[in-house]
Amino acid sequence: MMKKILDDNMSIDILSDEVNQKSESTEDHVTSLNFELIQTLKSLFEQITQHSKECDTKEFLSKFNDLIRLPHVQLRESFEKLEITRIDDKLLETLCNDIIQHEDIMYQNYVIFFKFTFLEKIRLITSKPSRDLLSILSKITKSKGKPVVYGLLLPLIKESQEIARPQLEVITRIINGGLSEESIVSLIIELFSDFRMFNESTSVTLPNHLEKWDDSMIEILFSIFNQKFQIENQYILKRFLYHLNLNLELQPNNQKLGQILLLLVTKHSESIMDHLEEIKVAAEKSTTFLKKSVLGKVNSLTNKRTSHK
Repeated sequence: MMKKILDDNMSIDILSDEVNQKSESTEDHVTSLNFELIQTLKSLFEQITQHSKECDTKEFLSKFNDLIRLPHVQLRESFEKLEITRIDDKLLETLCNDIIQHEDIMYQNYVIFFKFTFLEKIRLITSKPSRDLLSILSKITKSKGKPVVYGLLLPLIKESQEIARPQLEVITRIINGGLSEESIVSLIIELFSDFRMFNESTSVTLPNHLEKWDDSMIEILFSIFNQKFQIENQYILKRFLYHLNLNLELQPNNQKLGQILLLLVTKHSESIMDHLEEIKVAAEKSTTFLKKSVLGKVNSLTNKRTSHK
């Protein structure tokens, strides 16, 4: 009996070793395949950069389509090794035009793609963004708005200590250039979640412009609220109004903040019907010429709400 137990245990150990060896072998094989793929893409990239042959570009697109379907952890590592940030605007546009046509690429992979291509490229801009770059972004935003929000907009806004003019132009162009209502709402939710609590739990210092809005942040918020959408998340709306109120105390004469108030009571009147008193309190702090219009509209909406009760 004891011999049988020992034999069984030995069999289990041998089987376990075989499984582990197979697993390691599979991982090595996958890594090997990834390495080969990356080396091929690097070689093709160099050839395209030097000679720009159509056959090289077609092969590059074919190989890249294999790469972008990898599990996202492997994809992230592969992009780092590929140094994909070096890809010029022309090849990047060709790449985007190709991958947005496919429906079998994972959402998270698009987010990683935007982070490793456009995000790094945009962060390095020190002058006016090129028309080609803005055109590519405008086109891809209409097709893949939500990954653009998470892969580009949020990192540019929430991970930058200061939003410079070139980056601001890119951000506002994306927002104004065709983001879907769902994507806009996702952006607002991420910007006005309780980031103070998140900050304390992770010991990460978030940029000051998220609370004390500078001109760039106000311009971004104006672009957001100038879009058509409806906010059903009342908590997020209250968070936004709380910060709007604080910033009107600090900058009562800021014309853009006055314009945001006006957008709230005109373009987004349906969303803010339960928050008219909060908007009135905020508007009273404004010293711009728009204050009278905002308060008049608040009174009109209040009367309308009362009559419907």
